[in-house]
Amino acid sequence: MIKYGALIAISQSECHIIMNTDRRIRRTQKLLGEALIALVLEKGYKHITIQDVTERADIGYRTFFRHYNGLDELFIEIAQARVDELYGILDLPQAYEAVTDHVRIFRESGATLFRHIQESPKIFRVLLLDNNLSFILEPVMKMARKKNEALLSGLPNSNIAIPIAANHIIAATFALMRWWLENDMPHPPEKMGEIFTDLIVQPTWLAMTRE
Repeated sequence: MIKYGALIAISQSECHIIMNTDRRIRRTQKLLGEALIALVLEKGYKHITIQDVTERADIGYRTFFRHYNGLDELFIEIAQARVDELYGILDLPQAYEAVTDHVRIFRESGATLFRHIQESPKIFRVLLLDNNLSFILEPVMKMARKKNEALLSGLPNSNIAIPIAANHIIAATFALMRWWLENDMPHPPEKMGEIFTDLIVQPTWLAMTRE
């Protein structure tokens, strides 16, 4: 009979193995993602292969297929993770929350958005500026629209349908991000936060609420 203490020891050992396995998986996925981004910046997405990525990441070719079916799947995962990360950083208020100064909140959130892009420009340059990645950008924008719809859903009355407003905000924001990167980030994040609010968020908010 295995004693209780032995069971605990086995359980701890199994947990250690699982944690190490998870850590290895995350490390492998991180290396593959970094290699993919670097190669796209160098050669363009349509000119790279899975073998290029695995060689750059120093990961076995077969190992790639334990994690992904192809480069598209890897890139979509990277892009969607960035969107989730952005919304977590922005911490935008729900439409129904009592906020005394919406303009200040959105300017600060806009500055945070563009500061994050400034700190991690490679992935955003690839995602927004490589025309061969429009098929990846669309599901990312769709996910962003859904998140934006959730933020706007608490409005008691709306003069414009929430899906239309959410689509406008996301499309305009992505266009502004693209312009900023194409022009080598000519304004600091704080200024872009003001432009984001004054050009996109505030007019949409006024149109929806007449406030």
